[in-house]
Amino acid sequence: MDAYRVFTTAYDEVIDAADLCDPMELDRLRGLLDGQLAILSSVVSRLANKLQRRLLAQQNRSWIFDLEEGMLDTARLTRIVTDPTAPLSFKAESESPFRDTVVTLLLDNSGSMRGRPIMVAAVCADILARTLERCGVKVEILGFTTRAWKGGQSREAWITAGKPANPGRLNDLRHIIYKAADAPWRRAKKNLGLMMREGLLKENIDGEALLWAHDRLLARTEQRRILMVISDGSPVDDSTQSANAALYLDKHLRQVIAQIEDRSPVELLAIGIGHDVTRWYRKALTIVDVEQLAGAMTEKLAELFEQDPAPAARGRRRTAA
Repeated sequence: MDAYRVFTTAYDEVIDAADLCDPMELDRLRGLLDGQLAILSSVVSRLANKLQRRLLAQQNRSWIFDLEEGMLDTARLTRIVTDPTAPLSFKAESESPFRDTVVTLLLDNSGSMRGRPIMVAAVCADILARTLERCGVKVEILGFTTRAWKGGQSREAWITAGKPANPGRLNDLRHIIYKAADAPWRRAKKNLGLMMREGLLKENIDGEALLWAHDRLLARTEQRRILMVISDGSPVDDSTQSANAALYLDKHLRQVIAQIEDRSPVELLAIGIGHDVTRWYRKALTIVDVEQLAGAMTEKLAELFEQDPAPAARGRRRTAA
């Protein structure tokens, strides 16, 4: 395909969730999410605890013995009784295989996610962030949508310029940081309530969102970087699609996925809600009912952690749109 174009980036924004809402409104929205959390918590928490047990079982299975310092090895105290001149023996847990890992959850914040899908996605992200944090894994939670329906200021600028042909993307991106990787969950928990805000969810331009989340991960120092995308459909932006070739946004998304899967050290996986993402991503799962999301997310993460990480020798070249 021709190179992907953006008519203007002047009206795009990357914004913290807290900056999109006043504190009192954010408290109210978090309260709505907590109400849903109470309803779903028994199911989601059970799955999260299962994930935590699986991760901690791997973390605790390896010890280094006969050290000069560390934790006293009580199993070897009998040597002191039989030989008082023998030194005390210490042990230490081997380095956690997850301490050098970061996970990004990239959530589709488009209008089609409105209602139960976005609520369940927010609940799952909230509980998984807490679970992984307890296991020493850093988690970033991001969302993507647009600032306007059907174009916004980008489209107005295109009209003012005389509607040149093949303008490329014609909407104002809104990329939202709900929780930065280095922020503890307790400090970011209110932000997830923003997903409950009426009017937040608009169009979805997945390719650029994927690049944004991916490049944030590339800037991290952790050795293992995992990107999980939660979406319920193909890219949709009426303004862009009506002014460009057919499947313009779809083709760009496929191009971005291929670049990441073939040339990046970031491990990419996707979960589609009622949308077959297995035809886009190599590591993917499609669920029919949003109620399956918690199980799908926890199981896929557990599977990843139980596999060896992607070879470090894979290229570190940054992808470009």
